[in-house]
Amino acid sequence: MPEIKYPEYRDYVSNRVEVNNAMMAMLAGSRLAAHTLQLTTGSTATLGQLFPAVEHIGRFNLRSDQARALLHDADEHIASVAVPYALATHEAFVMDMLDMIKTEGTPWITHGKRVKAWNMHTVFFESCGHAEPADYMEMFHVLREARNCIIHERGGVNTELTNAIAAMGAGARAEWERLNQFEKPEALDGGSGRLALTAGHIFTAFAVTKFLGRAMNAVLGTHLRVDTWARIAVADFAASTKKTRNSSQWRRSAIGYTRENYGGTAVAEVDIEIAARALGLWTLARWE
Repeated sequence: MPEIKYPEYRDYVSNRVEVNNAMMAMLAGSRLAAHTLQLTTGSTATLGQLFPAVEHIGRFNLRSDQARALLHDADEHIASVAVPYALATHEAFVMDMLDMIKTEGTPWITHGKRVKAWNMHTVFFESCGHAEPADYMEMFHVLREARNCIIHERGGVNTELTNAIAAMGAGARAEWERLNQFEKPEALDGGSGRLALTAGHIFTAFAVTKFLGRAMNAVLGTHLRVDTWARIAVADFAASTKKTRNSSQWRRSAIGYTRENYGGTAVAEVDIEIAARALGLWTLARWE
């Protein structure tokens, strides 16, 4: 099923891509800088002396060999920033989707619990009457507990993370290893009771949240009523078009826009007409 490109989802995808690109820039930049510093091997000059025109270089004013060693080992520190960043971006989207289904008349099934990161997906899928994608949810919970270790345990491995890893089934483990160059999830524990984060965990965080976002998108496509999607699509189109209302160009463009961006729904032309009239965007007796 094609993705439904409604405004909130487009914003989510845009934010996710922006965050991903920023983290990849940091990863590649650290390696590029380390590679460049090979040209200064043997020099006793500091980076400030070698590259005085580089902004902020005074805050990293080490000898090139010391700087190169730090840059080679930067992946763990970048992952400590990237994993929480990726999960925070996704969490905001999930909460927006929960608000969306409630606004459209779907009560949340929370079993008396407050909605938090640990249960937000369950609330969404159960409220919509769909099963969770088990493998990716198990990977998400491992990432979530790793995030909690970064933030609340100063990088130490806690029981919750160990339990989340132990709860992973064969499918989740296989997918985790595929994303992490065949490294097992147990490798998150470096052996000294502290997290051993790698660039692979950054890729995993973005891959898992991307999959879950798409899964939620697909569920919404069948869960929300056709007239709801028609209303959303027509309002979305009207907010972006410069076509004159009640014109044949407006009608054709509205139909084309809906087909392009809302192809994952069952919205038909008659639904577009009804929505346009209900929203006061089409006031002529004829629809042509």
